[in-house]
Amino acid sequence: MLIVGGGLAGGLLALALRELEVDVCLIAAQQPCATQWSYGVIPGWPLGTSPLALQAAKASGLWRDLGRRYGAIGWSRSRLQLHSGQPWSRLLPLPASQVDTARFHAQLPELLRSSGVRLLCADALAIEWDRGEWLVRCSDGSDQRSAQVVLAAGAACRSLWPAWPEVLRSSWAGVLELPDWPATRLQLPAQFQRPAIERSSGELKEPCSVVDAGLVPRGDGALLGQISRFFPGLALAESPLGMEQELRQAISASALPKGLSEASGIWRQVPVEFSLTGNPWAAPLPDAPGLFGFSGFSGGFAQVPVLAPLLAQVLATGSATAQRQLEQLQVWQP
Repeated sequence: MLIVGGGLAGGLLALALRELEVDVCLIAAQQPCATQWSYGVIPGWPLGTSPLALQAAKASGLWRDLGRRYGAIGWSRSRLQLHSGQPWSRLLPLPASQVDTARFHAQLPELLRSSGVRLLCADALAIEWDRGEWLVRCSDGSDQRSAQVVLAAGAACRSLWPAWPEVLRSSWAGVLELPDWPATRLQLPAQFQRPAIERSSGELKEPCSVVDAGLVPRGDGALLGQISRFFPGLALAESPLGMEQELRQAISASALPKGLSEASGIWRQVPVEFSLTGNPWAAPLPDAPGLFGFSGFSGGFAQVPVLAPLLAQVLATGSATAQRQLEQLQVWQP
């Protein structure tokens, strides 16, 4: 089994497949993945009424179970303070948890190797059907072959497979890494703007930006952000300029602590995959036997732990029960 993508989705899927005793090679790109700069926040309540939203509200328990099996992987309970909403939203911290993305991604390579995953640190350059199986050409000069391949490389998937589903699109996102800012709690906006833009971005005529101002712990410091910039069309736009300044201006006007907009930090800008429907893709790709997609998450640290074990069961055993569950969660496309 080949998995292309060494971030959250590819990593948890690889671990789930190894628990089913499947031989796995994971091809992890050299550049940082989007989930390395995610807030990693898991609310303790459903963020909607869809089947997946209801299941994702239970993700804290799934992360706790992962920690029991694999050791400390960056997950901890926390309290979430909302801002910029109704007055009641600022009164009391809400139950939540967080995966520290610095610690999770630092530990992930060794965790994969110790679980028996063959980890190939290289860029996937191309994928093609060759003599009855899939061939993935890699930047280290090697060719990797398998009858089953999962593309879990986020915004890089369309460049590998031009017939990538049109419901999956890419945007740019940016945050400031504050290495020396001692954040001790989660501070997020009461209402995120990004989801609404994701669902309407198929009709965009020109680029647009939204800011969801948050401050969360990461490693020994904090993440301050985030800004998202969307573009019309399917292709990933060139890395845009001016996003850091736009973010700092929005932070200055937000309800976050004063002075944050001028804090010294390291600018992190990455492409992010999303779905026009709000539901990620965890299913085969059309007209490509044995080729699967696992991408388009909205709140990946809550959704991926729910979906990865189910997709692993389908890949490893052809489980009809697991497939039905993915269909019910509206992530398996017929």
